[in-house]
Amino acid sequence: MLKKIALTTVLAACAAAQGAAIALAQANPAYVAEMNRDQAGAGDHPLVGRYGGAKLLSQTIKAFEELRLPSGPAEGQPWDNNKKFSQLLTVEGKVTRSLYVAPTGRSTLEVFVNLRDALAAKEFAPVFECAREACGASFPALKYAWDNKAALVLPEKIEARRKALVEAIFDRTKDIRYVLMKKETPQGAVYAAVYVGLNEGGTFGDISASLNGWPGVLVEVVEPRVMERRIETIAAAEIGKTLSAQGRIAFYGIFFDFDRAEIKPESEPQLAEMARYLKENPALRVFVIGHTDNRGQLTYNVGLSERRAQAVAAALSARHGIAPQRLTPRGLGPLSPLASNRSEDGQAKNRRVEMVEQ
Repeated sequence: MLKKIALTTVLAACAAAQGAAIALAQANPAYVAEMNRDQAGAGDHPLVGRYGGAKLLSQTIKAFEELRLPSGPAEGQPWDNNKKFSQLLTVEGKVTRSLYVAPTGRSTLEVFVNLRDALAAKEFAPVFECAREACGASFPALKYAWDNKAALVLPEKIEARRKALVEAIFDRTKDIRYVLMKKETPQGAVYAAVYVGLNEGGTFGDISASLNGWPGVLVEVVEPRVMERRIETIAAAEIGKTLSAQGRIAFYGIFFDFDRAEIKPESEPQLAEMARYLKENPALRVFVIGHTDNRGQLTYNVGLSERRAQAVAAALSARHGIAPQRLTPRGLGPLSPLASNRSEDGQAKNRRVEMVEQ
């Protein structure tokens, strides 16, 4: 009990100190001006639109991506390392994420209801909805936090001042509201999520002071779309040439679902060519190395890449008759990138399986 009281006292003192710092900070006219104009080249998603007077601060559009959307309240406290969403819905397709600032003087309820009703008018039905405490204490920290790069709506090219606003917009919010909605179409299900929170300062100095009193709005839409298969299967002969020249070769034709280590069926052509090369060179022993991009925690990514490497080695043995002792699986996570992880293209290049000569 004494420890809990002490922790509460410390947290209250920290909050008071941060509140005092915010009070001293002043809104920066340059940031306010940035908040009052749309991101160049961006536009509202036709299924959602925007709340009247809101400005489109930032937007990303990916032709095919995976997005994990909360479908249940958050569990745990913001400072808890074990905090999590009680339920997550993983969907894939064309992903559009739009970040708005709504006009000051407007409540989150007014902004939220307008957007939710606009979706309902287009035959979207609610999957999950929550407000304030019902969302869970750690919901804001899990949904959108400045130190979680995967959560931020950051296009590859963005001006520094606007980037700072994108990072800080949900740093400290109150009166949060969230809804996940779904619409069935002949092409498949379309999902739309709306997250709204009222800024009340934060830890970013005059950036937070500039956002103070403005509702932040995150709109996410996932539309069904088949991924373009642009990765060519590397034939056994080419595997041999590359290994002879470089001692290693990267494969992008081995597919896994997000955050999973089970090999997808469309990986079979590449596995068959790898096995063919190994059978043609029966004395060769290789390392099978799994790699990831840098999104997420290092320890977890190393473990995930190891499990994926083990899955590839197991498939080559069980399905194609390669002796297990010839295959040594290892996982390096993000520790050996082939490109910068600052761009989506670079991240895609770093997510791979490699074969390395022993």
